Amino acid sequence: MRLTFLLIALGLLPLGPAVADEHDTHRPAQTIDYALILPANLPHMLRSANEQAALLGLDDSQRQAVRELMAEAPLQVFSRLGQAEKLEQAIARDLLHKQLPLAELEPRLDQLAALKRAASTAQIATINRLQTLLSRSQFRQLLQINGVPDPQ
Repeated sequence: MRLTFLLIALGLLPLGPAVADEHDTHRPAQTIDYALILPANLPHMLRSANEQAALLGLDDSQRQAVRELMAEAPLQVFSRLGQAEKLEQAIARDLLHKQLPLAELEPRLDQLAALKRAASTAQIATINRLQTLLSRSQFRQLLQINGVPDPQ
């Protein structure tokens, strides 16, 4: 499962539903479903910036900066989302099968919220870095590429 997250983060696998292996008895949910702010509202734009560097007109220093972000930022987001996925599943299992009361689950709910917030914080920091790195017109074009409607 960790390899799947790493491959998604590096852009080597699509962000579609994960494929279960023979040791997995259920189909895992998409890791992005565990985000505090869903990608439909806050898209992951780093891969698009990297793949569409020519279309965006990125110069060599911008391309290098995007590659550096690609090496670090997705791991910060997706590792936390992977942890959140596992924790959420454990909470549900303990509630449904062990019938644990809310009082026993509350500390883990706080931990789950913290993981989701940390992933969102890392994603927002990455977008802020992209906003600083790109010109205004390049960033607007990146928004278009990612299907973000213009608020005007």
